[in-house]
Amino acid sequence: MLCMFIHQIPSFIPALLPRFMWSKPADRQIFLTFDDGPTPEITDFVLECLNEYDAKATFFCIGKNVVENPSIIQRIQAGGHSIGNHTMNHCNAWKMDFAAYVEDFQKCEKVFAHQHIKSIGFRPPYGRITRKIYKEMNNVILWSVLTGDYNASLTPTAILESVLPLLKPGAIVVMHDSIKAFPHLQVILPAILRYCKEQNLVLSSL
Repeated sequence: MLCMFIHQIPSFIPALLPRFMWSKPADRQIFLTFDDGPTPEITDFVLECLNEYDAKATFFCIGKNVVENPSIIQRIQAGGHSIGNHTMNHCNAWKMDFAAYVEDFQKCEKVFAHQHIKSIGFRPPYGRITRKIYKEMNNVILWSVLTGDYNASLTPTAILESVLPLLKPGAIVVMHDSIKAFPHLQVILPAILRYCKEQNLVLSSL
């Protein structure tokens, strides 16, 4: 049975929700992003891969993971990468009221302030949004390309066959520096970095 997975956001969605960032105007730049970390060993692997290709990226970090792994945050910052808020506890906006959601977001902001992290924006966990998030939250950054590295029904080969043709200037690409995604991530990230180098694409942070 074939698994139908949509890797590219249909163009009508950003048109309907223009307050959010879905892509970024660029001549040769691609914007790799990593959600759900920092995670020991896995985020370290990502940073080593990025360093090998002189690539910059953006990490949307869960606040509780930031508290538990300050040394990895320091490595992210020292590498010249950017960091964004992914809530304190990886909250699902569809399963909680807006006030509680914002409170969790703000807890993550306080953690960032305590660790001298400048947030470049907010990515809702699971990409799940509500009308209030759209109207009331600022600097919300989503994506144009979803690798699906967390999806066990996909293979690394299938992901790369679908995703590599989508790596065009301005694309914001989602991966995950998480335990769940690592079996796929450890294969697809080096391949994506090689491809971008071959295509003369510049890997930048947001």
